[in-house]
Amino acid sequence: MFKQVLTTLLLAGLTLGMLTACSSESEPSAASGAASASETSGSQTIKLTLTEFSFSQKEITVKKGETVHFVLTNAGAYPHDINSEELALDKDVDPGQTAEFDWTAPDKAGTYQVICDKPGHMDKGMTMSLIVNG
Repeated sequence: MFKQVLTTLLLAGLTLGMLTACSSESEPSAASGAASASETSGSQTIKLTLTEFSFSQKEITVKKGETVHFVLTNAGAYPHDINSEELALDKDVDPGQTAEFDWTAPDKAGTYQVICDKPGHMDKGMTMSLIVNG
């Protein structure tokens, strides 16, 4: 009797697990190293992948005063960050982690340098430009 109850419960659990897995919706994942930007209602989402020793984009363009939602994924083996003292932009991301945050672009148009300020990373080419347009 105990074996029948156990077998029934096990089959019910497996069936439920299969139904859950088959019916769940998932978003397609971006290829490693990919970056994207999308605009929604006056703001922009920028997805950026950080690896040894580069950013997935060399240039990002935003509008003056625009709210930007950053999604940073560290696909590398070392901690990385994006940093610009001039833009008050600084966010660390540990290996294998993703960090999200909102940032507001300055009201001054220009081209600004963004770096990974971990020791030696900028020297190895981990830089990009952030362009603020009017």
